[in-house]
Amino acid sequence: MTPSQQAKSVGLKSLTQVSQITGVSLNTLTNWHRDKPELFRIVLLGCVAEISA
Repeated sequence: MTPSQQAKSVGLKSLTQVSQITGVSLNTLTNWHRDKPELFRIVLLGCVAEISA
């Protein structure tokens, strides 16, 4: 699953939305997806919580 697909699977619009919410570049998010999958998952869940608040 790509980073964008994973973001969409938790209810976000895109990886760009994650970048906008967190201020983290798309390149860094992609690296986290590859190198730090647990961190990436937690970031996604934090974004979901942020947009739900």
